[in-house]
This record gives sequence, structure tokens and C-alpha cells, in this order.
Amino acid sequence: MLKYQSRKPPREYIPVYNNLSWRIWLLSTVLLLTLLFPLKLASQVFSPEVKKVSENFVCQCSCNHQLSACGMLHCGSANPLRTEIAQKLKSGETEETIVKEFVVKYGKLILSAPSGEGFDLVAWTLPIIAFLGGLVVIYAVTRTWLRRQISLAPSQGESDVIPNEYQKKLKKELNDRD
Repeated sequence: MLKYQSRKPPREYIPVYNNLSWRIWLLSTVLLLTLLFPLKLASQVFSPEVKKVSENFVCQCSCNHQLSACGMLHCGSANPLRTEIAQKLKSGETEETIVKEFVVKYGKLILSAPSGEGFDLVAWTLPIIAFLGGLVVIYAVTRTWLRRQISLAPSQGESDVIPNEYQKKLKKELNDRD
């Protein structure tokens, strides 16, 4: 009998990582990345005072996060705003003055929460009013449904007896069936 023979000769396994220059390149790349990555993160760290003041503002990069919580690494909005806040704090300005300056410079859209005066008061009270209104509507609807169920029940004067003519038709149809 003939044994099956493949047309291609078997390949020899050549490991890729056997080359010394490849290992050196890989090791140096990993080492360089591990050294540079913490340096980049260290440049992004701000003091707790800067974080506290930046909680009043929304990042302008359309991520809709607070300025203190913007997670983009190279954010074109958060990093300059945070450094501006840090410079203003170093110069001795208070949190209230920084907030007022930013509102004048960027408008009220930069605030993370509406102020408690004027028309902005509606933003605080409207959710509470809507919630209470919803509770009233739910109460009224359930009360109406419960009354409707009670009114559909037969009254005390009505009997549950089937009229005579229907009883005769029913007996006739049952007898015809047998």
C-alpha cells in the first residue's frame, strides 16, 4: 500500500523572537513607554483647589462633563481652562471672582449648575413641580379606574338570572345538539 505523501515538504519552525535585535528593540520600546507615560500624567495633575473651582464649570469640548472630570487626554478646552484657573488662584483671586470672570468671558453656558436667582430659579423648581404634577395625574387616573370597575359591577336590584326566552333558546340548542 502506498502511504499518503504531501506534495509540499514540511516547513521548519523558525521562531520570530529568536533574533536578538528584535528583543532589544521590544525591550527599549516598553521601557521608553513606561518612563514617558507617568511624566505625561504628572503634567495633567492639578491641585485640589483647582479641582474644587473647576467643578463650577462645564468643559467646552462637547463632552458634557464637569471641567474637573473631563477625561480627554489632550482636551483643547479643559487643559487651558484648568491652567487659567490655577494661575488665577496663584494670583490670589477667590472662587467667586473666578466664577464671575468666567461667566462674563464665556457666558452662562459654562456654569455646571444654574444660579439660584432670576429665571434660572425655574431650572431648580420645574423638576419638582413636574414630579408633583405627575403624582397628581397618576392618583387621578387610578382613582378613575377604580371607580369605573365598581360602576361596572351589577347593582343590587339587578339579578344575574338569564331571561326566560334566552333560557328556552339555550335548552333547545343543547337538545338539538344531542
